Amino acid sequence: MNKSYEVELRGCTPDPLMAYLKALGLFRLVSEQKDPSARTWWQNDSFFLRSALDREGLVEFLLNGYRPTPIVSPWNGGSGFYPKDNAKAMEKIGEQDSPRLQLWNEVIAEGRQILIRSQMLQVAKKDLKRWILAQCRARFPDDALGWLDAAYVLTSGGVKYPPLLGTGGNDGRLEFSNNFMQNIVLALNLDQQRNGEAVTRSQLSAALFNEESPQLVRKRSAGFYSPSSVGGANASVGFNDEALTNPWEYVLMFEGALLFAGAAARRLSAQASSNAAYPFTADSSAAGYGTSVDSEYGDSARAEFWAPLWDAPVNLHELEHLVAEGRAQLGRHQVSSGADFARAVAGLGTERGITQFQRYGLLERNGKAYLAAPLGRFHVRRDKDTALRANVLFDLNNWIATLRRHASAGLAVVLSRLENAIFEFCQHGRPEDLQNVLIAVGHAEHLLSKSHLSRDSDRGAGIRPLDSLSQSWVRHANDRSAAFRLARAVASILDESGREEKKVRIGTVRENMFPVDTENRTAWKRDSNAFVWTAGDPLDNMLAVLQRRCLEGRMQNWGYAPLSSAYSASLTDIVAFLNGDVEPQRVADLALPLSIVRYRYPINRGIDHAPSDLPAAYAVMKMTLLPKNTLFPKNFVCREFNAETDIWMEPRMLSMLRAGRVDDAYRVACRRLKASGLQPLSDEPGIANGSELGRRLAAALLFPLDENAHCALAQRAIRKPHQPETQNS
Repeated sequence: MNKSYEVELRGCTPDPLMAYLKALGLFRLVSEQKDPSARTWWQNDSFFLRSALDREGLVEFLLNGYRPTPIVSPWNGGSGFYPKDNAKAMEKIGEQDSPRLQLWNEVIAEGRQILIRSQMLQVAKKDLKRWILAQCRARFPDDALGWLDAAYVLTSGGVKYPPLLGTGGNDGRLEFSNNFMQNIVLALNLDQQRNGEAVTRSQLSAALFNEESPQLVRKRSAGFYSPSSVGGANASVGFNDEALTNPWEYVLMFEGALLFAGAAARRLSAQASSNAAYPFTADSSAAGYGTSVDSEYGDSARAEFWAPLWDAPVNLHELEHLVAEGRAQLGRHQVSSGADFARAVAGLGTERGITQFQRYGLLERNGKAYLAAPLGRFHVRRDKDTALRANVLFDLNNWIATLRRHASAGLAVVLSRLENAIFEFCQHGRPEDLQNVLIAVGHAEHLLSKSHLSRDSDRGAGIRPLDSLSQSWVRHANDRSAAFRLARAVASILDESGREEKKVRIGTVRENMFPVDTENRTAWKRDSNAFVWTAGDPLDNMLAVLQRRCLEGRMQNWGYAPLSSAYSASLTDIVAFLNGDVEPQRVADLALPLSIVRYRYPINRGIDHAPSDLPAAYAVMKMTLLPKNTLFPKNFVCREFNAETDIWMEPRMLSMLRAGRVDDAYRVACRRLKASGLQPLSDEPGIANGSELGRRLAAALLFPLDENAHCALAQRAIRKPHQPETQNS
């Protein structure tokens, strides 16, 4: 049995991207050219390799046995194939008579023949690049196709370029294949420089083990793969600095990039989004990191690359399978954006064996140049509870996709806020994080309602409102707080029809919060009189909704308040709200998006008791705003009181409460009870006059209660037969 060695490669880390790809390149070369049984894994941000080579064996193999992949790009200007190109490295490789470079020289010769043939055939300039790409694929030896597969894919719809290798092996003016040849000349000391062997050995040891300070090559950039080495303004101490590169890092990096070859070709036929077709690659999301800017939803962001990390040893075949699958799915579909990728990680939609992802954004950061900016680490937790919560986000798929298409039309801020909330939820998975996603949805929908894109939706060119959200949102976002329960009660106010033969509909509370019509398919409604919610004070908004619904009920001569709901509030939470223990803004922020949920039927909470500190003012006033009873012909039924009666709603008190006239509002409510044959238990409201108290009390009257709570209210509001009147509450 051959002896194996376990080597820690501290120079190969998940960050920067150059170091990550360098690790994969080393592993691929060792497995293909030296030890097929080699295995590798990540541990504590270091790359480990188990193979037949020890530390010195790895160095000797790369210096004296490594056969470079023939990387050439005759379709690119600056590649060494054209008269004005720097062809010194290509010529130096051509001078070598080494078996290590034989295939490379054959490929270079074939590339030159292709260009000669293009001149003979007088290929039109506009068709020349695609013609050269097709000829390279047809005429290059099979062993040289790895680079082509990694650099471009020919499809019926045109040429596609995997973002990891720029646009066909170049990034702006930086041509990768020529730079690769130049670095090979230095790494293998092909020009026999004085002390060259010692220098390159030192550079290799630094690249692998991070143990030496090697002599770096000046004025040679690593491109976007290593932002710290590109040079330029503010790149180091002082105003400008030269680009510095370790040739071995550049060489091994491109050898590693070839691992991602081929998979894209199989995917592009079934993928509409080009970036989604490449392994672990997605469209950019300007969210989830502190330096994001809204323009990164446009041309200033090329893509995102999520580098997989694993902690169990794998061989090359297993790693190639993982990369070829590149699996990050939402349901049956590949992810299409960075936010989708985060959802896939949270929702168990990634390949088993991957423990973390290092997220990179290929972002425009240095003039017009792109940099592979590290955007954070995502841990794959395999948490089934988080995965279940993450499933509710499927309701947003089509809507978010539409927002992304219109991000350049002023919606980038909205989309960024929403995707930031999604990233935060996917990292932690708590109910309160899902609430923040809901709040971002409500904010986006509210801004959309005022945008020209909502007006254009009638012509099919804009953005329609969300049709609805499933009730699973209510279950998974429930953090058991009073604010959530109160928001849920308000948001679940249902649409209602009168008891008359001619049905008159008052819409759901969503129609009071957004200018929409929800009766059939949800659509924007420009001339909505029901819509009263503004960006102003939350207490004023809740009061405005209550007044509008009461007004619509009175217009139909309904005696009850149209406040039937799927969920109801508890009197304990009402007291907390009245006492200032619940923040109205939080309730309003949650109620807005929760109103988009499609509620099916009332959910009975069970027995409710009136807290001893429930103010008489609230109890009496709420008794005059009871909804239609779903079980009895009368809206107030309570066996304990031997009472069954209609208590007509009394909305006049609401404007008094807005002005802080609690005493006057209480007297009006008491008169309404007396007109219904019921005697108030107290002549005192239990709440002092005051604008803030009055507004909070008025807002609290919007929260729906169920029949059990109505009976509990009656104990606090109505005097039983033969029960003496009380003076204070």
